[in-house]
Amino acid sequence: MVFSLLMSEAILRMEGITKSFPGVRALEDVGFEVLPGEVHALMGENGAGKSTLMKILAGAYAADSGRILVDGEPVHIDSPLKAYDLGINIIYQEFNLVPQLSVAENIFLGREPRGGLGWLDAGRMREEAQTLMDGLGASIDVKTPVGRLPVAMQQMAEIAKATSRKSRIIAMDEPSATLTEHELENLYRLIRQLKAEGVSIIYISHRMDEVFSICDRITVLRDGKTIGTRATSEVTPMN
Repeated sequence: MVFSLLMSEAILRMEGITKSFPGVRALEDVGFEVLPGEVHALMGENGAGKSTLMKILAGAYAADSGRILVDGEPVHIDSPLKAYDLGINIIYQEFNLVPQLSVAENIFLGREPRGGLGWLDAGRMREEAQTLMDGLGASIDVKTPVGRLPVAMQQMAEIAKATSRKSRIIAMDEPSATLTEHELENLYRLIRQLKAEGVSIIYISHRMDEVFSICDRITVLRDGKTIGTRATSEVTPMN
């Protein structure tokens, strides 16, 4: 699998990414790439620059220098909306969900399906949302307010929202942090399903067992710099 992936052109490439905040150089000349249908681990200690790099990819931060290429073409991501348009979605540790709204309303928030006269088509919205959740293997009534769901099901709602946008690249920031072992297995299953559908996953984690279970390659950041990228099969886990 790794060999076939390495024969592919990168769907995402970030080159020479540098970002400073007052008194702090968060990223310095960072390079990072993701291949189509790859699960790519982004690792490093707290403060290594992982979140900053992803916020630049998401359009939340602007890099001081460097460039981003999607399908080999330079792009300017100056807002989360632009990232969405390019098929890039970031699922943060703190979910971007409205607790009082239903699962369906959260999935299509700001993109609600409309009828011929411009009225909200609530039935169609619920039907499409239920199809998305069923496709993810999540037994959730999409009329349920998100705030009533356990964390693992809220995560499913976030992933359904990402897939509803036809995301080609989904970054998951420490997605296992609050999951039980059973819930983690469901997350692995879902990631493998997305991979089989050609979606590229950036998996941000510090847990080696997870990385070796599902990731094709690993990129390590340290002190805002790229240390290197290796195929998971070439790396030996340390006890």
